[in-house]
Amino acid sequence: MPPKVYAAESQSPHTPIASDDSNYFSDVNPPKDAIIKEKNGFLSPGFSGSGTPGGQKLQTPKTSQIKHIDSPIDTSDIIGVDDRLRVSDTTLYPYRAIVHIQSSLGTCSGWLIGPSTIATAGHCVYDDINNVWASGVTVYPGRDGNKFPYGSVPAYRLFTVTGWTEGNREYDYGAIQLSEPVGNTTGYFGFRSTPASLNDIIVNLSGYPSDKPSGTQWQHSNRIVQSEDRQLFYPIDTFRGQSGSPVYEFNNPDCAGPCGLAIHAYGRYGGSSFNRGTRINSDVFDNLVTWINYPEPE
Repeated sequence: MPPKVYAAESQSPHTPIASDDSNYFSDVNPPKDAIIKEKNGFLSPGFSGSGTPGGQKLQTPKTSQIKHIDSPIDTSDIIGVDDRLRVSDTTLYPYRAIVHIQSSLGTCSGWLIGPSTIATAGHCVYDDINNVWASGVTVYPGRDGNKFPYGSVPAYRLFTVTGWTEGNREYDYGAIQLSEPVGNTTGYFGFRSTPASLNDIIVNLSGYPSDKPSGTQWQHSNRIVQSEDRQLFYPIDTFRGQSGSPVYEFNNPDCAGPCGLAIHAYGRYGGSSFNRGTRINSDVFDNLVTWINYPEPE
């Protein structure tokens, strides 16, 4: 069954929806320090976390309990020589804030943007072909193969927007609200929006590709080569499973470190020579902040 769309908000493809049909979006009032006004846009600062697991209701899964399901969506490409490098220590920040996602829709990547909130691609949480939400969603922060330094956390609620439920690739983004605030331990990314061109900015992309040993994290850096209103393009090598990965600046002082600019979503198509992600423009930024501050599990 297609998700409920509230008529008063149905004009914009950025209209947010939740997997449980809850509609608290207009009631969310983010704390004043959650948004920083910049010269050309807005910013949400990150947090490095304590780094050491403790005080969380985390479970360390057995590898035999994890079923690998590759995503059927061809979202990424190796451009020329494969330049991806394996992350050798996923307990370092920000790599521990990058998560491996497994669900009925397959495997994906995501990144913590708040204590209990994961940013990811829309197709990682909602199947626009069959009009169904993902089920059995579990995330593994900082996973490194058979090592789970921060255990596993089940999803409590999923989010996306009506633009994606209608299959528009330019609105392919969403989020996962977790049942526990693991971000207090792992830390979480800052992210920012700006209408200015982002061309030539060096960004990193790190996630969990399915062509590498299961559950290992890989990264590659390069420059943004094309900035559009809703997408960013980059010659960064990726593969299936890396959908939802952060496309981020290594260090932005205002972000308190790594700063997300886009959510990786697709490989080359439509004649493009580059992979691409959903740009964090002002509308995406507003939704991410709303989802971070959405009512938490009781």
